[in-house]
Amino acid sequence: MTGLSSTEVQARIKRGEVNNFEPRSGRTYFEILRHNIFNVFNVMLFTMLLIVLLSGDFWTVLFAGFSVLTNSLIGTVQEINAKRKLNRLANLAPKHVVVLRDGQPQTILNKQVVIDDVILIRPGDRLVVDGEVIESDSLEIDESHLTGESDAVYKEVGDDVSSGSFCIAGTGMMRATRVGAKSTVNRLTTIAKAYKNTLTPTQKKIASIVKLALVFLTVFGPMVFISGWVRAESFLGIIRNTVVFTTSLVPQGLILTTILALTIGALKISRHQTLIQRVNAVESMANVTVLCFDKTGTMTRNHLAVREVIPLDTSYQLDEIEKWLQVYVHNLGHQNTTAAALARHLFNDQQPDDLPIKIREIPFTSARKWGAIVLADGAFALGAPERLLDEHHWGMSIVDDRASQGLRVLTFAKIAEPPPHAQHIARDTIKPMALIVIEDQVRDDIRETLDSFRAQGVRPKVISGDNLATVRAVAHYAGMQTQIAYEGWQLDDMTDAQLRDAVQEADVFARVEPDTKRRIVSALRAQGEYVAMVGDGVNDVPALKEADLAIVMNDGAQISKDVADIVLLNNAMSTLPLAFHEGTEITQTLYGTTKIFLTKNVYNTLLFIFVLFMSLPFPITPIQISWASFGTANIPGGLMALGWLRPARINIFRRDVLDYIITGGFVGAVGMALMYVVTYRYTNYDVDVSRSATTIFFILYSLSIYLFVCGIDVAQPRTYGRYPFATILTIVLTGGAVIAASLFPDVFEFVYPPFEIIVLILAIWLLCVLIVSVGMRNRAMLHQFYTLAEVTERDIRLYQLEEKGQIKKAT
Repeated sequence: MTGLSSTEVQARIKRGEVNNFEPRSGRTYFEILRHNIFNVFNVMLFTMLLIVLLSGDFWTVLFAGFSVLTNSLIGTVQEINAKRKLNRLANLAPKHVVVLRDGQPQTILNKQVVIDDVILIRPGDRLVVDGEVIESDSLEIDESHLTGESDAVYKEVGDDVSSGSFCIAGTGMMRATRVGAKSTVNRLTTIAKAYKNTLTPTQKKIASIVKLALVFLTVFGPMVFISGWVRAESFLGIIRNTVVFTTSLVPQGLILTTILALTIGALKISRHQTLIQRVNAVESMANVTVLCFDKTGTMTRNHLAVREVIPLDTSYQLDEIEKWLQVYVHNLGHQNTTAAALARHLFNDQQPDDLPIKIREIPFTSARKWGAIVLADGAFALGAPERLLDEHHWGMSIVDDRASQGLRVLTFAKIAEPPPHAQHIARDTIKPMALIVIEDQVRDDIRETLDSFRAQGVRPKVISGDNLATVRAVAHYAGMQTQIAYEGWQLDDMTDAQLRDAVQEADVFARVEPDTKRRIVSALRAQGEYVAMVGDGVNDVPALKEADLAIVMNDGAQISKDVADIVLLNNAMSTLPLAFHEGTEITQTLYGTTKIFLTKNVYNTLLFIFVLFMSLPFPITPIQISWASFGTANIPGGLMALGWLRPARINIFRRDVLDYIITGGFVGAVGMALMYVVTYRYTNYDVDVSRSATTIFFILYSLSIYLFVCGIDVAQPRTYGRYPFATILTIVLTGGAVIAASLFPDVFEFVYPPFEIIVLILAIWLLCVLIVSVGMRNRAMLHQFYTLAEVTERDIRLYQLEEKGQIKKAT
């Protein structure tokens, strides 16, 4: 078989019969632009600003639109730049396929496949186009991604295969029949709109807050109109007030800085040879509490070597055993690392030509734990000792001894009756011939790597298909707790409750099959653990899909990389602690910017509600709130997202973020309302002076929030020297505001309040800062508030009974 010629390939390319359809792996440039600029909030705001502009109020449009538009443009530019850089980085892990062209195997990119190309299929390969099988050597295809059927399907010559499925065992060839947008997986991708934006925990919280803000806007927005109408304000004045309320309520700056922080985080992490395939995985790294991984390739180097071959049957000499081993290895359709180690030991790079040819092969899989070749006069199998040796066989003592040294042991046996596909071999037909002892060098840095994970609060767990004693020995060398360990058969016999207890108490699991790996991950997640799974093979795919964070080695099977959130380009788990640390830093940034923006939004919104109920004029103009917000929230938040500012340590969202938002927001709103009312009355109802006083308080209080986020408490002078850059930035921003207001009072709609009002502003501001500082150290009232929303065990039990239909659901 020669495949297509170069001329035939070029002809098909000219006809457009090429697999150049790229499924969406992220937001398109148009979607980035639409999400950042043409979103619901911006459309609503700019519609109101258009009305203001048509009324001739140019400065309001400039200031109110400047902040939002600047944030949107910065977010768009940064996300586009990051997308380009990440796309270039993704080229370091290209997706290839091997085809026959001009009679020679050629490795080409997936998108270069043309119709009628002959494609070689090997275990771990993901089929990139639809086709017809033209050669099959015990070819097993997993089509669960398309059909939902978990069992592999044997494919014979003439059978159709679909793109999106993958080979789990055996080898073969296929002829491409449908490529590009016409292939099955790409048609499904188009229908399902492949790009799915999975939110991180923090993004889910922010999304909930935005939804709540929109509800408030729906309720209180009309009240702004009604209040203005009752007060007989002009239509332009009502629209201006609505602009202020809208920009204050929706945390648009927070949404943009969140996207910016995650995108920049992905670029930072890429410096550690770690490709982020899903940007949201950046924050997921900081949430990981359990890290699951295989022994081979992670704890060891996966450079296998045969240490010894131990005969088990005296009727066979060692030379004869090795001859049959040569036959076995020579006939394997796919050379994995174990087969390659055997080949190096047996052939010394020179394979004889006179070896018998197999009739068929039963490929090794992680589920079977054995593989076999069938010859004209018998069959031979190679696999796990517990599959091919009786538990009382004298060779099991040797297996246990070598396994306790961290060595891997396989059994080679002759089979009297060739087994059918995918069935267990009858014990009475097995004649054990030898044990093969294989060593794999443990990585020198594995203990240090696992210690780094523990230091970050991540508990490592090894899940392997190898012998328990082997896994336990390697895990012990790596410094893991190995007293409690389980084998796959023990886990399979457990109830869900027992499994949940087992996966919590043990860190070592051996002889685990692919679906059991998935159950372990699922059981950990059911107990609230945030699970990361490191894998590289086809057998890891179910667990990778189940995990919160899927991490795959670059040399791993293509199907495992397809489902991965993160790809380790250098195939070394030792880079993960550095990447996890970067993820933690980015999460700190997200928490810090959330405190800055949401506290501002809470006290602004509450202030406006207080003023509405008191039937007072709106306390601030669109111009005033725009330039004040830009300087006190947008600039610090943007610098924090870029990594130029760092927030103080934040561990728990509710305690360290939500508590401050509630406390600082409520106290700030009360203090600002008090100051506004007193100023309004004291100045004989001078709304311009009162609004200017509100702006001054707004600037001072917002800057104190930003300083608190950076670890500087204005109420505690001893903290002033903690972060000189933050202090200097505060002075610059305050000075800039004073200078701008002094030079251009008409532009900024600013009127200097009397001296006594300045004193009042400073007094109320310091009082508010002091109350917030004390409140954050004594949170008894907040905790009383939280108890109202606590879910008791009785609530959970009643909910479960409702779901089971044992009690009537509440209406």
